[in-house]
Amino acid sequence: MGIHAISTDSLRRMNDSEGLILQGCGGDLQEWLDGINEMFTENGILKDGTKFQDISSFEYDGLTCLLYPFEGVKLDVGKLAMWRIQTHATFGGTWLSDFVPNRLGGFIPEIGRPADAPEVPARPKPKRQQER
Repeated sequence: MGIHAISTDSLRRMNDSEGLILQGCGGDLQEWLDGINEMFTENGILKDGTKFQDISSFEYDGLTCLLYPFEGVKLDVGKLAMWRIQTHATFGGTWLSDFVPNRLGGFIPEIGRPADAPEVPARPKPKRQQER
């Protein structure tokens, strides 16, 4: 299990990801990781024995925030949504897909091509003529 510090610019590059962001997470961040895993397991939000393994911390508006990415865990999303609404005043929980557009100005498209541009296959390299 690990907690990795990231920048808000990194969040803006997570176009194809989703997760839960908790805002105002003071103290020992490992306790936050362990506590949320325990709470979500007890409430049936985390399923089949999965747990959040790697989360990210970042600073926003003077607060330490944690991103719990949904990749690699099995969730009861309905129960998680209800938990988030019921505990919003305590944890400031929001989805990554809401936080980035509403607080950070939106996602940054993949570098090198516009977000709506189709992928272009690479051209084959010409065969070199043999030297005589």
